[in-house]
Amino acid sequence: MAAVLVLPVMAPAVAADTGLPTSLLGVYSFLMWTAALTASSGIGRLIGRLGAVRVAQTSLALCAVAVGCGATGLTAALVAMPALIGIACALETPASSEILARVTPPASRTFIFSLKQTGVQTGGMLAGVLFPAALPILGWRGAMAALAVLLLAGAMALEPMHRRLEARAPAVRPLGGGPTGFGYILRTRTLRDLATASFAFHAMQVCLNTFLVAYLVGEHDYSLAAAGLLLTIAQFGGFVGRLGFGFLLGPRLAVIRLLAGIGLGMTAAALGVALAAGDLPTSGLALLCFAFGLTASGWNGVFLAEVARQAPPGEIARVTGGAMVSAYAGLILGPVAFSAAAASAATLGAGYLLLAAATLAGTIVLHRHRHDPPRAV
Repeated sequence: MAAVLVLPVMAPAVAADTGLPTSLLGVYSFLMWTAALTASSGIGRLIGRLGAVRVAQTSLALCAVAVGCGATGLTAALVAMPALIGIACALETPASSEILARVTPPASRTFIFSLKQTGVQTGGMLAGVLFPAALPILGWRGAMAALAVLLLAGAMALEPMHRRLEARAPAVRPLGGGPTGFGYILRTRTLRDLATASFAFHAMQVCLNTFLVAYLVGEHDYSLAAAGLLLTIAQFGGFVGRLGFGFLLGPRLAVIRLLAGIGLGMTAAALGVALAAGDLPTSGLALLCFAFGLTASGWNGVFLAEVARQAPPGEIARVTGGAMVSAYAGLILGPVAFSAAAASAATLGAGYLLLAAATLAGTIVLHRHRHDPPRAV
């Protein structure tokens, strides 16, 4: 996550040094998540050949190469950087799901998956603090170079795990009816509905983080510092959600019902931000932003645990990679749809209204499973 955010966090310094406009961050995000989507469906086969720990190490190494390239400041390197990081992101999620499913007791799996996902929020919060602090000391190039070294050290630190786990890794059998996990997702009703909801939920999550500050500053006269603090509160809500939802779930609770409830919560929070942000006192808006982050950013670990639970034996990595296709599609198309709605209505609030409709549709899809019996992990 630090590699994902290192350029956006230091974008003003990079722009001042290279002459590239900060508006190109939209292209950066598009290249990253398009590369992730392109790579994600075939990751299961790669894990079957190399092992999940090797693929996790490769993810860190790719991030190190990407950040190291970015530190050169060359335009071509800054273009390659998001593509490499996107591929690394596509590698990481199926690999970690495969590893955690293998070593985690079933009764603890949902919590452990959710705990793992708090790394996203933790990495985001640390990146926002540490990279600006490093700028006066190391400069943006030095900060990227230091991160590249840390990423390589992280890859090397996983080597004992490789020796311990890969020798007893289960063989990966091919899924029937097609080579990719996404094909299996499409043929399996529950996983297909989870992926459909994931598309809408990921779109809402990325637009919460991307547009909230601009919306509050541009349309409701908040200062940049105050709006940034409200976004931080939303990020903290996501951290609490990722821990809390995983902790509250037991092994026999109907996870999809919980995800439907979370979807309803993020729909309500988005409507509140779109329609009432200017009328609420700052304390009330802070509570709303916390609830928005709690729901829109707190569901991912529960989702990944449920995908792993629904996958056939030995196919967790491949099915997770397939499920992430719709997730990355949401990350790519969500901001596009948001921007189009905002431009059409001349207000960013319209973007949140559009995405509220999308997450409500995803919630309805999940609600069809309300009568499904709870099942042991």
